Amino acid sequence: MAEPARKRSTLFDRLRTGQDVATAARAAGLEVREVFTAARTDTALALLLAGTDPDEVGTTGITDRAEYLKLLALGCTPSLAPQILFDGAGKASHWRRDDPAFARACDAVKELGAGQPAPARSPRFTPERRRAFLDHLEAGLSVTAAAAQVGITTAVIYQRRKRDPAFAADHAHPRTPDRAPDADDWEAFFGNLRPGVALRQAALAAGIRPEAVYHRRRADRAFAHRTDQQRTAR
Repeated sequence: MAEPARKRSTLFDRLRTGQDVATAARAAGLEVREVFTAARTDTALALLLAGTDPDEVGTTGITDRAEYLKLLALGCTPSLAPQILFDGAGKASHWRRDDPAFARACDAVKELGAGQPAPARSPRFTPERRRAFLDHLEAGLSVTAAAAQVGITTAVIYQRRKRDPAFAADHAHPRTPDRAPDADDWEAFFGNLRPGVALRQAALAAGIRPEAVYHRRRADRAFAHRTDQQRTAR
């Protein structure tokens, strides 16, 4: 929400007590339309409007499932979506196996996407995309996730490797090592994080694997709260 953190906090407190949206918005000094607009990108707010406290145990699973379904709706394959979200397919596979309702939702979303017209042609692997792809690899992303970030398929990557030895060498040996972020890295991450900047962008700018940010958000509530505050503070 592009409003001061104080307004967001007041709105959340009022919604948690069961107040209707109009009353809670008024108490926070907001218009109802502003609240609904903010909920498009503020998952915690959307959960509160739906009647679920985002700080409750188990809520992370709800948001992760929603993000997974959104990626499927956007055209990501069942193998690409978990690579983007979790750096691996295991969690989504367990969900589908253990939760029949979730499995049906996945199938329905895929059917919806199948009805959309395919693009007329695949994006070209331009020099700019090549540099961005290699940068994502250096940041620790998998080949599939890095390709998705620059808007190309893994098939394009492997075709280029076959006919471009220099690219194949760069692809096989990223230029920077993968390491765990230290305190300075995290400070650089927060230095890059502000309204309008995605977590992934701030992480890459600080030389941190985006997956490390997502993992810490799930495991460290205080860290997640600080990232939310910086992304919404004016």
